[in-house]
Amino acid sequence: MVEINSSVYGSITINGVTYNHDVYIFPSGKIEEREYGHTFTKEQVERVLKENPDVVVIGKGTSGMASLSDDARAELEKKGIEIVEGDTQDIRDKFNQLTKTKKVAAIIHVTCS
Repeated sequence: MVEINSSVYGSITINGVTYNHDVYIFPSGKIEEREYGHTFTKEQVERVLKENPDVVVIGKGTSGMASLSDDARAELEKKGIEIVEGDTQDIRDKFNQLTKTKKVAAIIHVTCS
């Protein structure tokens, strides 16, 4: 099971490993680097949907300034996927709680202050 241990401006620690870049977290536990950007796109959402999550968690950066594009949101809603959004630090506990009972994917931005 994937666990987000902590997040500070510019990095996130997942299962004891610190990543100094944005990440995708897949329900299978796979973690990949996300190309840097302040908008979460439909293409990025489609990438995590390949593993058929029940929930997609969006970590919007330190101050929550990154945004989910309208077409990305529409794609998630069309497929009936629950969306959880918030500041990257604030979504940690919710992500960790959800992974106990659901298939969870995440797209996480680690900067934006």
